[in-house]
Amino acid sequence: MVAPAPTPSLSSIAPDASLASPRLPGTARDFDDDDSAQGAPLLEALLADTARPSRLGLPAGAGPVFEVGALVTLAAIAMAIGGAHFGMSVSWVRLFDNVHWTVADIGAAWLAWIGVRDARERGQRAEVAARRWFALGFTSYAIGQAFWDLQAFLSWHPFPAPSDPFYMMMAPCCALGMMGYLRGRVSESQRLAAVLDTLSLAIAAVALALVVYLPERGAMSALSLGVMVTYPTLLLAGACVGVMLIALLRVGRCWPVWVLTAMLAAHGGLWMEWNALSLRHALSDGGVVNSLFSVCTLMGGLAVSCWRVEAAVDPRIERFYEGALRILPLVVVVGVTFAVTLQDSVAHLSPSARFACDAAAVIVIVLAAVRQTLQLRDRDQLIEAQRQLRDRENQLGELNQHLEQRVQARTQEADERNAELSTALQQLSMAQHELVRAEKLAGLGSLVKGVAIEISAALANADMVAMTLPAQVESLARLHAHSGDDSPRLRSQLAGYVAALDESHKQMGLSLDQARHVIGVLQQIAVDQTSDQRRTFDLLASVREICDLTRLAHRHDPIEIIVTGETELMLDSYPGSIGQVLNQLVENAIVHGFSRTGEGTISVRVWPSGHDAVRITVHDDGVGIPPADLPQGFAPFFTTRLAQGGSGLGLTISRNMVNGILGGRIEIASPPGSGTTVTLTLPRLAPRSHG
Repeated sequence: MVAPAPTPSLSSIAPDASLASPRLPGTARDFDDDDSAQGAPLLEALLADTARPSRLGLPAGAGPVFEVGALVTLAAIAMAIGGAHFGMSVSWVRLFDNVHWTVADIGAAWLAWIGVRDARERGQRAEVAARRWFALGFTSYAIGQAFWDLQAFLSWHPFPAPSDPFYMMMAPCCALGMMGYLRGRVSESQRLAAVLDTLSLAIAAVALALVVYLPERGAMSALSLGVMVTYPTLLLAGACVGVMLIALLRVGRCWPVWVLTAMLAAHGGLWMEWNALSLRHALSDGGVVNSLFSVCTLMGGLAVSCWRVEAAVDPRIERFYEGALRILPLVVVVGVTFAVTLQDSVAHLSPSARFACDAAAVIVIVLAAVRQTLQLRDRDQLIEAQRQLRDRENQLGELNQHLEQRVQARTQEADERNAELSTALQQLSMAQHELVRAEKLAGLGSLVKGVAIEISAALANADMVAMTLPAQVESLARLHAHSGDDSPRLRSQLAGYVAALDESHKQMGLSLDQARHVIGVLQQIAVDQTSDQRRTFDLLASVREICDLTRLAHRHDPIEIIVTGETELMLDSYPGSIGQVLNQLVENAIVHGFSRTGEGTISVRVWPSGHDAVRITVHDDGVGIPPADLPQGFAPFFTTRLAQGGSGLGLTISRNMVNGILGGRIEIASPPGSGTTVTLTLPRLAPRSHG
């Protein structure tokens, strides 16, 4: 976007320098003095008010800057236009023109840098890059204005002037910011097409400017003519980039994009009109064209301060933009063709202007052809991509069909494997059940073996008594038959026989009672351990019965079993399971704890644990369990007597019973040199789910 730089350089070619340069020398000092007198407090006020909300979505601080800048600019414009209309001194009119140009330029640059700060604070990297280019462009424009003020102050008006490069940099910077914003959002081919379209429109603008300026050129040098043409060309090219961005990104009601594009286009048109008026010596001070430059610049700064791009969601807008992009080359070609045809009807058009128009038409047509080639290449790539996509879809269809077949086969195989595993699991469950049952029967068998010896001894005593009784009865009968008197000797013998018979009868009764008691206890234990019958029982009494039978089974071994505890600890549980666990623990202590010495003491203690549980500890003073084997104490099939017939399942089954049907827990400890202690913690009321 070019600055509303007056054409002071035209003073060398214009008879009336005042018409060519509305910025008079000598007015800059007055302008600077007035501005410096009020600038400091105004700057402090603007910097202090940075959090004022904006209805337009402006960043913090942009609103006050724009409002103050607009107020001062409009006031200066009103003074310039009013002064020109009411016959004010030309020096004052030009002063007010300089004021609104300078204030608008500085305000626009300030707004642009506020936008950069806002985008950086919000972490919008793409917006930061675009806004930085915009800020550089508007800052360059403001620097050009400062150079122009200096030139006016020094009454120095060369052409081209030092301010011209700074003025002309605004449009390229804005174009670079918008083109950079397109990077990553559109394809490279779309960006290249946008560049070609921009070049076509820029060349058309060059041709139009030459057609307008060449007839009025007079003695103007080629360099001066080039500078005059460059201003509107760069501005209109920047506007073309904005149009391309709007079309490619499908911009909806996003006013910053539209305002910036319109500002660039308006600046280009104003600059073309300014130069035309200057060449015809018709440019006046305090005119509307001078004022519109400041208004457009300040509005452009406001737009870039809150630059953002929001795409439209309406499919109708999408179709409109797509159609516009497709038809744009045709419109450009038709336009240049119409211009070439129209130039023949313009009588005063110079040969150089005709040549410029024809050359521009040729270049635009070539660029349109190149762009069409790009579109055809994109179309060919799209067709090839569609063909590859169809091929991939066919391949995927075949692979999908093959995959479905494989999935069906694998599913069928998995079903068969699952059936086999289910059968194996059932068999394993049955085997486990039989193994547990065998282990229970094995424990019961060890008791029966020991008790059977005791019963055999009792029955042997009874049998011996039974064998002696007939002989004693026969002797008594013989004595009674051959004895004819009632002598003291006979009475003494009869009394001896009667005493012997009475003692034999007592021995037989005791032996039979002992056998009946042992058999009754054994029957109860057998029923409990094989049927898992739930009942209410005295825990200490049940423990004593189990330990008594174990003591009988090992009565010939130098092993002492001591049972202590509190009476009347009533449990509603499974005495058979408790007995089997207790029997297993005692047998383990005998077999493993006393394997070296063959003798020792086993202490079984029963006591309450709170109100709802009881504890049973089985402690032996044997060799203990090595620390390395302790973590595997409850592991299935782990035993140190595998070669001697141990199954390695005793403690595993005991743990499962305690944790399962009994609803308790089992712990084992074996400090070095202190034997082994197994602790059972059981609830007084076993879980009902196992009842």
